[in-house]
Formats: sequence, structure tokens, C-alpha cells
Amino acid sequence: MFSAPMVAALLAGTKTQTRRALRPQPADGADLSLLRNPFGQPGDLLWVRERFAAFGHWQTRHNAAKGRAEWFFTDLTRSRGLAWRYEADGGGADAHAVRAAGPPAWHSRPALFMPRAASRILLGIVAVRVERLQAVSLADALGEGVEPGGDPAAGDPAAGDPVQAYRAVWEGINGPGSWDADPLVWVVEFRRLTP
Repeated sequence: MFSAPMVAALLAGTKTQTRRALRPQPADGADLSLLRNPFGQPGDLLWVRERFAAFGHWQTRHNAAKGRAEWFFTDLTRSRGLAWRYEADGGGADAHAVRAAGPPAWHSRPALFMPRAASRILLGIVAVRVERLQAVSLADALGEGVEPGGDPAAGDPAAGDPVQAYRAVWEGINGPGSWDADPLVWVVEFRRLTP
């Protein structure tokens, strides 16, 4: 799963790697060569999930195991001859109700629920390694798709520094203090195969 800015970086060709924390973190002195990356190995393919909009409607149905009615979304996008819309392209939903019964409309959907058929980006893994988060180099930070910005005159620590810009992205995803924890991370390098 990738956020809209990271999808934009994938499409622009500036994002060529991603870092994901090892869960759970291995004990000090553990043999890291025995670990298997859950995100894949060189030669494997990854399909990108991103926030999108689908045409469909919400309904409720009874879940016998839970003993209650639950909401579920019926995606009619393909059956109506439509194409999914992508948040990274500014393709939001016209209907903002998350769970509202009614006629089919466009609904915003989290990346978690993106079907494989809606994915428009395929990545081929070229390398995998484990390293400490703070070992990210200048080139690696740029490979993460960040654009160093900020205002040096305003004292912005990320101004012109890709590593600090990546730190801001990491903490935005993983929470305050997550950079300082310096966890072991999977570094997955890839090349975009589509589009």
C-alpha cells in the first residue's frame, strides 16, 4: 500500500525503493540472514494498492457468526463499463458517505480494499536487504521518492536535505519518535513495470 504522494513518485519514476519496519524487531545478535522478507524476494512482483474511488453502493447483510448486520460495499465499476478513479490523480469520489444505503454512486475506498483488477502499477523487486532506518543514504532517500523542500530561512530542518525530508515522511506514517527508535527495516528496491 502506498499513499497518494508516493504513488505520484512511483508514476514519476522517482520512487525506486521502500522501507518497512521488521515486525517484530529481532533481538540483538539475532542472525538476520535467517529472516524472510514478507514483501518478497528479487524477481517477485508487487501490485500497488492506493486510495481510489469505486462506483457502487453500500448494503447491509446479516453476519451469522457475529450475530449482527454488517455493512459491505458492492463494487459495480467494471460491470457498468467504468474505470476506477485514483486519489493520486485527483480522482476523488463524488459521494462522500462511507456507509449509506442508496443508489450506486462514486465512493472513496481505502487502499486496503483495492481489488487486484483496479491496481494500475506493477513493481518488480530487484533487491532486498535489512538495515537500520537511520542508515538511509542521500541517494536512498531520493529513491524513496521524497522531494527536499522547505524554507531554509524559516529554519526548516528538511530544507534541501532528502534524508530529513524522508525522516518527516517516516514519522508521518509511523508516528513521532519512530525515527529516533532507529528500527531494523526491510529495504525493498524495485523497478516499475507498468504503466
